[in-house]
Amino acid sequence: MKELAVSIRIYLTKVKMPQLAGLLTYLLILTRPSSAEESALAEKISDISPDNKFAMRISYDAEMYKKMFPADKNDAEKTSSTLQRGIEDQYFFQTIRAIELVSLPGKLVVAELPWDGSAEQTSLTWSRDSKWCAFYASTARWGLSWVYHLPRDKFVPVGENVQPEGEGHGTWVTPLEVNVESDVRREWLKPIRWVKPGLLLLEQSVIFRNADAGEATYRLTASFDEKTGKFRVISKKKVPSKE
Repeated sequence: MKELAVSIRIYLTKVKMPQLAGLLTYLLILTRPSSAEESALAEKISDISPDNKFAMRISYDAEMYKKMFPADKNDAEKTSSTLQRGIEDQYFFQTIRAIELVSLPGKLVVAELPWDGSAEQTSLTWSRDSKWCAFYASTARWGLSWVYHLPRDKFVPVGENVQPEGEGHGTWVTPLEVNVESDVRREWLKPIRWVKPGLLLLEQSVIFRNADAGEATYRLTASFDEKTGKFRVISKKKVPSKE
């Protein structure tokens, strides 16, 4: 290795800038880890459907997880198990690489769920017949919901458009949107429960841009319209403030 380093230094003193750029690129390729050395993905199965036939699978970087949350006895002695679980739940999203709907027990992918690495919390709300589900992703600044339906053997998004998001990111589906008359600074639209298949109860929390307007929370009922293939809000009620 010493001889190689010396040789490289001698060579660098003789090459011109274009040649130097090419050499550096070549060295980067040589030092780049192979696919066998790349971090392995582990999986976490959660939010199983009522009929136990489907679930949400979260694929995450196993090596990154080990580095962030080392299984060290000394660390466990310093931190209570309850606090440790809270820390893991709070920062686990940083290790996630993909979120999918899979069939059970074979774990065949039946839908790719939107994931760009920014959401801190995710959840899935199922209808009683397990043919409808609402995916929720949120941060401290926003919360978005997507609805999926099982017409045959795969779940399909109930939205206006499906746009390519780039390599390795699957697809981006338009989330549910509910218009707000005033200027909104932050908004969360969270699914609460399915009243029945195709009829979803949601909660909309908004923080208005105007300081005098404050905040507001609404309970919405959205119904699936078979003609348009979209959800339509059929009722909206403001939740009284606790103050």
